[in-house]
Amino acid sequence: MQKKNSFISFIKSFNLYEIIWLLSVVVILTVAMIWLPDVMFEDTSPLIVICSVLSIVANPICELMISKQSRYNFIVSIVFIEITEMIIYGSLGLYASAVVSLVFWVPIDIASFVNWSKNKDEKKEELTKVKKLNWWQDVMVVLAIAVFSFVVGYILSLIPGCEDTYLDACVSAVGMANGILLLLRYNEQWYAWFAYLILDGLLWIFSGHYIMLITTVAMMMNTCYGFVKWIIYIARKRKGQENSVNIALNICRTPLD
Repeated sequence: MQKKNSFISFIKSFNLYEIIWLLSVVVILTVAMIWLPDVMFEDTSPLIVICSVLSIVANPICELMISKQSRYNFIVSIVFIEITEMIIYGSLGLYASAVVSLVFWVPIDIASFVNWSKNKDEKKEELTKVKKLNWWQDVMVVLAIAVFSFVVGYILSLIPGCEDTYLDACVSAVGMANGILLLLRYNEQWYAWFAYLILDGLLWIFSGHYIMLITTVAMMMNTCYGFVKWIIYIARKRKGQENSVNIALNICRTPLD
């Protein structure tokens, strides 16, 4: 009964902006597929078209679920995003992103679902508690991304058939950073995700698979939306903790009768 109430509460949490945003993505996708199929797709084989459509629709839904701190976004991600994008990346010769989708994202989504399930918000169990990194941790993340991008990009450049090797490696590195930060519930995952969307958009442009830019632009909009929601949540939690401390201090200072 409690799980049913949580699901109903989640469905009711969708506001007018979120509904219009999701419908807009579907409408734009439909128009692009009907009127500009040759421009939108580098590979128009049925499998790639189906995978692209599923990914474009699922990505905004998953992004919106993350903004709501819902752990069920990881289930949607595994089924409708990781598998479909692995197929798309592989068909375009973007092997680093294809391997990362399968080897990294599927396990990280499973681990994230388990971790988020163990860290529910005290008042709303459909929410997950989030936190922030220190400045030196931010620096370490950036350095790790740079080193990974250079090393893996160089290795990929030695493999026949690989395309846009260094950009592909960088997209993979930033994506994995986002995945790890999301797993650990850090607010900085939004910064990594925004950077990932920009780089991934360039990758789609260079590969000629323009249809995926629909979901890239849509997710950029919701990244700002989700980031603000997480910031507000963190601010409220911090304020609540400060109020709790002040109340405790006042109780301690109150003389006993």
